[in-house]
Amino acid sequence: MYKQKKQYRLFGYDYSASGFYFVTILTKNRLPYFGSIENNEMNYLPMGKYALENIQKFCEDKSMDNPFHRNPYYAKGSEYIISINNWVIMPNHIHLIIEILKQDNQEMSFSQGLQPLQKGSLASFINHFKGKIKRYANENQIEFEWQARFHDRIIRDDREYVSISQYIDSNILNWKTDIENHYCPNKMQ
Repeated sequence: MYKQKKQYRLFGYDYSASGFYFVTILTKNRLPYFGSIENNEMNYLPMGKYALENIQKFCEDKSMDNPFHRNPYYAKGSEYIISINNWVIMPNHIHLIIEILKQDNQEMSFSQGLQPLQKGSLASFINHFKGKIKRYANENQIEFEWQARFHDRIIRDDREYVSISQYIDSNILNWKTDIENHYCPNKMQ
């Protein structure tokens, strides 16, 4: 009888639960704010460089005894760590594999209906990540906008993790055939 709003997340799933998530964040109208790809290499514009700096803060350093020693969540002594395990910045979007590690091994909670952003959740992390990059653009008078929301997929097993990692690793090489390799100046997202 009433139109249901499209759900963008798996109903009832706790997105603050420990696990791996594949996330894609798009720029508004798919405009190439982050740079361009030439000769199979990403050439970063200032927005792309700033996004790169912010991603690297959350990357594991597997050469260290504690791979999270530089992670802002670890540094603050948080009860959870959000880590970026693999990523690629493209001209108009970013792919990330995000790992959430809960320190207290709390059981998953299943919420229903609209809820505020839960601390330590995927949505909270993406909201802060997007906000930080948008603030940088505003402070530096750089034209920049994100598309609303983000795409995510819960990574369910090792095979899926490897497949998504390979997709991310080959994204720049496959740019010419990528479905995101277009922009729509008149299309409102």
